[in-house]
Amino acid sequence: MFDFFRTFNNFIDQGGPIVLVLFLISIYLFVLLAAKFKFLFFEISDVQKSFEEEIKNIKKDELFLLNSSIQKADFKSIVLKDFGTIQILITLCPVLGLLGTVTGMIEVFDVVSFFGTGNARALASGITKATLPTMTGMAISIVGLLTFTVLNSKSQSLISKL
Repeated sequence: MFDFFRTFNNFIDQGGPIVLVLFLISIYLFVLLAAKFKFLFFEISDVQKSFEEEIKNIKKDELFLLNSSIQKADFKSIVLKDFGTIQILITLCPVLGLLGTVTGMIEVFDVVSFFGTGNARALASGITKATLPTMTGMAISIVGLLTFTVLNSKSQSLISKL
């Protein structure tokens, strides 16, 4: 267990502060995705049944279409809750990775301007700082996008069933 924390700390040190920010964003993103997954796949049936009952109990009068539309819109808003935040976080990860790339390349250029191209170890450190945030941001974004696609598909099928 101690080795895991040492490896994680080393990864953060090599990637710079952007990797730490990406890690914190990824925790928030995956907590939201897990909660949405749990809701859409395990807890939605009770909510769906209650909305179906409410729609069945609406009086068949001149306001029937309006009242049923309101119920369907309420159900849709419950199902799609937090999707906007998830999309923003997924979009933010590669952009932050590119910010890490820019800051790492600035470090490489500083090393080149100070030492020249003769100090390979310092150059490698800057290149690592330039590539790790990009890789981290893209990996988080890919996993988040795949999970979001599954959740979005499930939510659309639930909305269309109602």
